[in-house]
Amino acid sequence: MAQTLDATSVDQTIRPEIHKLSKDAPYRWLRMGWQDFRSAMGPSLSLGLLFVIAGYAITMASWNTPVLAITFVTGFLLVAPALSLGFYALSRQLGQGKPANFKLLFTSWRDYGWAVLLFGILLGVVMVAWGRLTGLIMAVALPSIGPYSNLLSLQTLATPEFVVLYMSVGLILAAIVFSLSVVSIPMLMDRKVDILTAAYTSARAVKQNPGVMLRWAAIIAVLTFAAMAAGFIGLLISMPLIGHASWHAYRETVAAS
Repeated sequence: MAQTLDATSVDQTIRPEIHKLSKDAPYRWLRMGWQDFRSAMGPSLSLGLLFVIAGYAITMASWNTPVLAITFVTGFLLVAPALSLGFYALSRQLGQGKPANFKLLFTSWRDYGWAVLLFGILLGVVMVAWGRLTGLIMAVALPSIGPYSNLLSLQTLATPEFVVLYMSVGLILAAIVFSLSVVSIPMLMDRKVDILTAAYTSARAVKQNPGVMLRWAAIIAVLTFAAMAAGFIGLLISMPLIGHASWHAYRETVAAS
């Protein structure tokens, strides 16, 4: 009997139950995320400010190289989950009825940073690959110009051939990354699991709730691109909101261990 219980316990660690989500779940996550943001506004805004600064830095570094500009801006969505550990830690602290302060932003990386850093490195590799793909797509869609030509500009990238090909490949890559990361990083912080288990659990969550997760992915994309379109200053609010909401997405999707 004891062996049966041990086996069940191990299975719940490796393959935790995935809850069936209601259609309005993403909006509920946003409401709870907004409540967490208001309850921990100081540290949340401070972390959000880092995203704003990073956005400006990326823009300045790639201003004269369109291929780098669109790679960094779109690739931002790929690596953002790994940079949101502080938001998850703040929300978990609030959920436990404890005060969420600035100190938590540092201790969260000290306590959980290695696993998240490793996952972040993997996402970084994906971003580098995305940069290579972007250059290849430009070479295919704009053969007379090439990805690093002086004639290349953001205006020339508006051609239908490039936009369709770029969006098609980008959506496929984004779907893969989203599936592997939507609940994996909060899970790495919340439980003693390896990155493969966390990524596998995330993929299972998407597979079992495809409609809800598609809606959640669309909301994240719209909020992020709208914030970027506002000169990156919108990231000051959108990133904390998405980060806190993502914690609640994880908590509501993956059964407690």
